[in-house]
Amino acid sequence: MQVRFELLDSSARILALFCLFMLVSGTPPIARAQTSADEYQVKAAFLFHFAQLVAWPGGALSAQDPTLNLCIFADEPGRQELQAAIEGKPIGNRVLHVRPLSRSQDLQGCNVLFLSLDEERRQTAILKTLRGLPILTVGETANFLSDGGIIRFHLDQDKIRFDISLDSADSSHLTISSRLLLLASKVIRGNGTDGGR
Repeated sequence: MQVRFELLDSSARILALFCLFMLVSGTPPIARAQTSADEYQVKAAFLFHFAQLVAWPGGALSAQDPTLNLCIFADEPGRQELQAAIEGKPIGNRVLHVRPLSRSQDLQGCNVLFLSLDEERRQTAILKTLRGLPILTVGETANFLSDGGIIRFHLDQDKIRFDISLDSADSSHLTISSRLLLLASKVIRGNGTDGGR
């Protein structure tokens, strides 16, 4: 699988250590979220690495604006922890920016969208409006992937894991690195599961 992105040397070193740790230990760097703040720091680290290991199609990212926008609803309980953890971090030649959304705000301009459990009631409608758009969607509900989401967080013996829907990624014209696919608990294509950890 071809990966169309470029990492800065420091980001590449961080990513290599992250992947090596996960492959050797079989667990995320912080396996157990002791508090809600800890949990969001773990998820922030995952979101940062997801953004590093996904390639957007040509024209999806602005040539004039160097930011990569991670959108999260402003009333999300863990937004401040997430924002503090990853705001301004470099992703290749871009900078990650956490963009809070109001309920009525258009999702245009989002490159990554995180939907927490709190968004379950409106999740189906949100994902339906994003279908086919080059936006990496990450969520937490049990039916997130079946609703059309791309990456789903879940707990496995109190450890944060993630599953990936390749069909949803393909329909959004996003290319997911083979390295990220190897770290997923499940990689789902069609009605079946291709693999994962």
